[in-house]
Amino acid sequence: MKYPCDLIRDLLPLYQDGVCSEESRAAVEEHLRECPSCRAYQTALCEADGLFPVPGEEPEQTADQEFRKAASLRAVRKTLLQRQVLAAVLALAVLAVLVLSAIGFLRSAEQVIPYEDNISVSMVDGNLMGRLQGNEATHLTIKRVESEEGETYLFFCLSGNRWDDLVTSDEVYSEYMLCAAEKDAAGIDGVYYYTGDYTGIETLGSGELEQLIGSSTLLWNP
Repeated sequence: MKYPCDLIRDLLPLYQDGVCSEESRAAVEEHLRECPSCRAYQTALCEADGLFPVPGEEPEQTADQEFRKAASLRAVRKTLLQRQVLAAVLALAVLAVLVLSAIGFLRSAEQVIPYEDNISVSMVDGNLMGRLQGNEATHLTIKRVESEEGETYLFFCLSGNRWDDLVTSDEVYSEYMLCAAEKDAAGIDGVYYYTGDYTGIETLGSGELEQLIGSSTLLWNP
Protein backbone atom coordinates (compact mmCIF):
# COMPACT_ATOMS: atom_id res chain seq x y z
CA MET A 1 0.00 0.00 0.00
CA LYS A 2 1.33 3.44 -0.93
CA TYR A 3 1.30 6.13 1.74
CA PRO A 4 1.50 9.90 1.14
CA CYS A 5 4.84 11.56 1.80
CA ASP A 6 3.34 13.86 4.46
CA LEU A 7 2.23 10.86 6.53
CA ILE A 8 5.63 9.15 6.22
CA ARG A 9 7.44 12.35 7.24
CA ASP A 10 5.20 12.65 10.27
CA LEU A 11 6.20 9.09 11.26
CA LEU A 12 9.95 9.57 10.64
CA PRO A 13 10.71 11.06 14.10
CA LEU A 14 9.13 7.99 15.72
CA TYR A 15 10.92 5.70 13.26
CA GLN A 16 14.27 7.34 14.00
CA ASP A 17 13.69 7.02 17.73
CA GLY A 18 12.57 3.37 17.39
CA VAL A 19 9.25 3.86 19.12
CA CYS A 20 6.84 3.27 16.25
CA SER A 21 4.93 0.03 15.70
CA GLU A 22 6.18 -2.78 13.45
CA GLU A 23 3.52 -1.95 10.91
CA SER A 24 4.52 1.71 10.84
CA ARG A 25 8.24 0.81 10.62
CA ALA A 26 7.59 -1.49 7.66
CA ALA A 27 5.51 1.17 5.93
CA VAL A 28 8.25 3.80 6.41
CA GLU A 29 11.02 1.53 5.14
CA GLU A 30 9.00 0.45 2.10
CA HIS A 31 8.26 4.08 1.26
CA LEU A 32 11.89 5.17 1.72
CA ARG A 33 13.07 2.50 -0.74
CA GLU A 34 10.86 4.02 -3.43
CA CYS A 35 10.92 7.76 -2.62
CA PRO A 36 14.20 9.70 -3.06
CA SER A 37 12.60 12.86 -1.71
CA CYS A 38 11.70 11.26 1.62
CA ARG A 39 15.14 9.58 1.84
CA ALA A 40 16.71 13.03 1.50
CA TYR A 41 14.33 14.32 4.15
CA GLN A 42 15.35 11.45 6.46
CA THR A 43 19.02 12.23 5.93
CA ALA A 44 18.46 15.89 6.78
CA LEU A 45 16.48 14.88 9.86
CA CYS A 46 19.26 12.59 11.04
CA GLU A 47 21.92 15.24 10.51
CA ALA A 48 19.86 17.80 12.42
CA ASP A 49 19.35 15.46 15.38
CA GLY A 50 22.79 13.76 15.27
CA LEU A 51 21.19 10.35 15.11
CA PHE A 52 23.80 8.49 13.02
CA PRO A 53 24.96 5.63 15.24
CA VAL A 54 28.52 4.37 15.35
CA PRO A 55 28.74 1.21 13.22
CA GLY A 56 28.83 -1.98 15.28
CA GLU A 57 27.83 -0.26 18.49
CA GLU A 58 24.43 -0.17 20.09
CA PRO A 59 23.98 3.35 21.46
CA GLU A 60 22.84 3.64 25.03
CA GLN A 61 19.60 5.38 25.72
CA THR A 62 20.27 8.66 27.48
CA ALA A 63 17.84 10.93 29.25
CA ASP A 64 18.15 13.36 26.33
CA GLN A 65 17.26 10.64 23.84
CA GLU A 66 14.29 9.58 25.94
CA PHE A 67 13.18 13.20 26.04
CA ARG A 68 13.47 13.45 22.25
CA LYS A 69 11.36 10.30 21.85
CA ALA A 70 8.64 11.77 24.03
CA ALA A 71 8.87 15.08 22.17
CA SER A 72 8.62 13.29 18.82
CA LEU A 73 5.55 11.40 19.97
CA ARG A 74 3.95 14.62 21.20
CA ALA A 75 4.75 16.30 17.89
CA VAL A 76 3.05 13.52 15.93
CA ARG A 77 0.04 13.60 18.22
CA LYS A 78 -0.14 17.39 17.87
CA THR A 79 0.00 17.14 14.07
CA LEU A 80 -2.77 14.53 14.02
CA LEU A 81 -4.87 16.64 16.38
CA GLN A 82 -4.37 19.72 14.20
CA ARG A 83 -5.53 17.79 11.16
CA GLN A 84 -8.59 16.51 13.01
CA VAL A 85 -9.44 20.04 14.14
CA LEU A 86 -8.95 21.37 10.60
CA ALA A 87 -11.19 18.62 9.21
CA ALA A 88 -13.87 19.45 11.80
CA VAL A 89 -13.67 23.18 11.00
CA LEU A 90 -13.98 22.48 7.27
CA ALA A 91 -16.95 20.19 7.89
CA LEU A 92 -18.68 22.90 9.95
CA ALA A 93 -17.94 25.49 7.26
CA VAL A 94 -19.46 23.25 4.58
CA LEU A 95 -22.49 22.62 6.80
CA ALA A 96 -22.93 26.37 7.39
CA VAL A 97 -22.79 27.05 3.63
CA LEU A 98 -25.40 24.35 2.99
CA VAL A 99 -27.70 25.68 5.72
CA LEU A 100 -27.41 29.28 4.49
CA SER A 101 -28.03 28.16 0.91
CA ALA A 102 -31.13 26.24 1.99
CA ILE A 103 -32.45 29.24 3.91
CA GLY A 104 -31.79 31.51 0.92
CA PHE A 105 -33.64 29.14 -1.37
CA LEU A 106 -36.62 28.90 0.98
CA ARG A 107 -36.74 32.70 1.30
CA SER A 108 -36.59 33.27 -2.46
CA ALA A 109 -39.22 30.66 -3.40
CA GLU A 110 -42.50 32.59 -3.34
CA GLN A 111 -45.72 30.59 -3.26
CA VAL A 112 -49.42 31.24 -2.94
CA ILE A 113 -50.65 30.78 0.62
CA PRO A 114 -53.53 28.29 0.49
CA TYR A 115 -56.70 28.81 2.47
CA GLU A 116 -56.78 26.35 5.37
CA ASP A 117 -58.97 28.18 7.90
CA ASN A 118 -55.92 30.39 8.44
CA ILE A 119 -57.31 33.54 6.77
CA SER A 120 -60.21 35.69 7.91
CA VAL A 121 -61.74 39.06 6.99
CA SER A 122 -63.47 41.53 9.28
CA MET A 123 -64.64 45.13 9.30
CA VAL A 124 -62.52 47.19 11.72
CA ASP A 125 -63.35 50.89 12.18
CA GLY A 126 -64.90 50.96 8.73
CA ASN A 127 -61.91 49.26 7.09
CA LEU A 128 -61.98 45.76 5.61
CA MET A 129 -59.01 43.92 7.11
CA GLY A 130 -57.57 40.54 6.20
CA ARG A 131 -55.96 38.46 8.94
CA LEU A 132 -53.43 35.65 8.35
CA GLN A 133 -52.49 33.09 11.01
CA GLY A 134 -49.11 31.32 11.27
CA ASN A 135 -47.42 32.94 8.28
CA GLU A 136 -46.18 36.25 6.89
CA ALA A 137 -47.36 37.38 3.45
CA THR A 138 -44.86 39.14 1.20
CA HIS A 139 -47.32 40.00 -1.56
CA LEU A 140 -51.03 40.89 -1.67
CA THR A 141 -53.05 40.55 -4.87
CA ILE A 142 -56.45 42.24 -4.75
CA LYS A 143 -59.11 43.08 -7.33
CA ARG A 144 -62.40 44.97 -6.99
CA VAL A 145 -65.06 43.58 -9.32
CA GLU A 146 -68.41 45.17 -10.21
CA SER A 147 -71.13 42.76 -11.36
CA GLU A 148 -73.65 43.60 -14.06
CA GLU A 149 -76.30 43.61 -11.34
CA GLY A 150 -74.49 46.42 -9.50
CA GLU A 151 -72.92 44.35 -6.71
CA THR A 152 -69.31 44.92 -5.68
CA TYR A 153 -66.92 42.14 -4.71
CA LEU A 154 -63.34 41.98 -3.53
CA PHE A 155 -61.13 39.07 -4.55
CA PHE A 156 -57.73 38.76 -2.90
CA CYS A 157 -54.81 36.36 -2.54
CA LEU A 158 -51.75 36.29 -0.31
CA SER A 159 -48.29 35.02 -1.31
CA GLY A 160 -45.32 34.24 0.92
CA ASN A 161 -42.17 32.18 1.07
CA ARG A 162 -41.60 28.71 2.41
CA TRP A 163 -39.19 29.94 5.12
CA ASP A 164 -41.78 32.17 6.83
CA ASP A 165 -44.30 29.34 6.60
CA LEU A 166 -41.88 27.00 8.43
CA VAL A 167 -40.64 29.34 11.16
CA THR A 168 -43.75 31.39 11.98
CA SER A 169 -45.70 30.13 14.97
CA ASP A 170 -49.41 29.36 14.63
CA GLU A 171 -49.99 31.88 17.42
CA VAL A 172 -48.63 34.73 15.27
CA TYR A 173 -51.12 36.81 13.26
CA SER A 174 -50.51 39.42 10.57
CA GLU A 175 -53.10 41.88 9.21
CA TYR A 176 -53.52 43.42 5.76
CA MET A 177 -55.67 46.32 4.55
CA LEU A 178 -58.10 45.11 1.88
CA CYS A 179 -60.27 48.19 1.53
CA ALA A 180 -60.13 51.43 3.49
CA ALA A 181 -63.20 53.23 4.76
CA GLU A 182 -62.55 56.16 2.43
CA LYS A 183 -62.50 53.70 -0.53
CA ASP A 184 -66.13 52.77 0.26
CA ALA A 185 -65.43 49.58 2.22
CA ALA A 186 -69.01 49.72 3.42
CA GLY A 187 -70.17 49.28 -0.18
CA ILE A 188 -68.52 45.88 -0.61
CA ASP A 189 -71.04 43.05 -0.93
CA GLY A 190 -68.61 40.16 -0.45
CA VAL A 191 -64.92 39.39 0.04
CA TYR A 192 -63.55 36.20 -1.54
CA TYR A 193 -60.17 34.45 -1.32
CA TYR A 194 -59.15 33.37 -4.82
CA THR A 195 -55.81 31.71 -5.72
CA GLY A 196 -56.22 31.55 -9.51
CA ASP A 197 -55.43 33.89 -12.41
CA TYR A 198 -56.41 37.53 -11.80
CA THR A 199 -55.94 38.67 -15.39
CA GLY A 200 -59.02 40.50 -16.62
CA ILE A 201 -61.38 39.48 -13.83
CA GLU A 202 -62.65 43.06 -13.56
CA THR A 203 -64.37 42.67 -16.96
CA LEU A 204 -65.96 39.23 -16.54
CA GLY A 205 -69.57 38.72 -17.61
CA SER A 206 -72.25 37.43 -15.27
CA GLY A 207 -71.73 33.75 -16.08
CA GLU A 208 -67.94 33.95 -15.79
CA LEU A 209 -68.23 35.91 -12.54
CA GLU A 210 -70.49 33.22 -11.10
CA GLN A 211 -67.88 30.58 -12.00
CA LEU A 212 -65.19 32.71 -10.36
CA ILE A 213 -67.25 33.03 -7.19
CA GLY A 214 -67.88 29.28 -7.22
CA SER A 215 -64.11 28.57 -7.26
CA SER A 216 -63.41 31.09 -4.47
CA THR A 217 -63.85 31.04 -0.69
CA LEU A 218 -66.28 33.56 0.79
CA LEU A 219 -64.63 35.13 3.85
CA TRP A 220 -66.90 38.09 4.54
CA ASN A 221 -70.23 39.63 3.57
CA PRO A 222 -72.34 42.32 5.26
